[in-house]
Amino acid sequence: MSWNFANAVELLARIEESGLDFADYLVERDAFYSGLSAPSVRAEIARRIRITRNAIDAGVAAPQRSYSGLTAGAAALVAAPARPLPVVDELFRLAITYSLATNEVNACGGKIVAFPTAGSSGIVPGTLWAWRDARAPELDAESPLFQNAFIAASAVGMLIAARATLAGAAGGCQAECGAAAAMAAGGVCVLMGMSFEEAIDASALSLKNCLGLACDPIAGLVEVPCVKRNAFMSANALTAATLAAAGVRSAVPFDEVVGALKSIGDAMPASLKESAEGGLAATPTGLAYKLRIR
Repeated sequence: MSWNFANAVELLARIEESGLDFADYLVERDAFYSGLSAPSVRAEIARRIRITRNAIDAGVAAPQRSYSGLTAGAAALVAAPARPLPVVDELFRLAITYSLATNEVNACGGKIVAFPTAGSSGIVPGTLWAWRDARAPELDAESPLFQNAFIAASAVGMLIAARATLAGAAGGCQAECGAAAAMAAGGVCVLMGMSFEEAIDASALSLKNCLGLACDPIAGLVEVPCVKRNAFMSANALTAATLAAAGVRSAVPFDEVVGALKSIGDAMPASLKESAEGGLAATPTGLAYKLRIR
């Protein structure tokens, strides 16, 4: 059985050749490279999923306030809003809340799973746990379906990393929060019972609409605009999954979208790639925060 692939087309071909479900193929692949058994790989996936839930719960239970003051408990505000919200949908509200909560915990030094990076760590777990809480509360970290959603998200991240990058310093935030949104979109599709091929297509829809996103953290800290961007990207993921479920397909294949991400990232100036020298970081307010924090 071949475990090698460099893009989505090849991954889909390897899965078909194996005769396995996509998640079982990827688990067996990880077992092959790690030397662990497939059940051990599944157990590790469950452990990491539980860590993501702990981060969500911590961020929702108490306002997270960072040393810099740039993180100030946004998740707690959305969890218990003081006025009616414009979108009356529990899944949408929870996805925003949970994504914020996780990234606020990260900004305050708490334990998270970098999924795929610390700055984008809230998007995948926030969106998937929101779907679970709003649509299927019987699922947990040991449930194969819930694990498969995280596996699908991980596969999307692997494919982006293989042909482009997941680092803001190399590709801008399109490569961090943009990649995470694409990953979350694929995971939601799996939870909805859609095929892995459809999940990949939803990821393309999501990623297309994150291209060109700059990485411009104020004072060089992973807080502004990073924390709130996690909430916005969870909405992106839900939008992509909604379109895919309705039968909308990406006009540009996933692999070509990843290629576009790479070319845009290469063309970006260094000032917009995590250097804190451009964009929001270079605004008068951003520079004032930098001086105050120092």
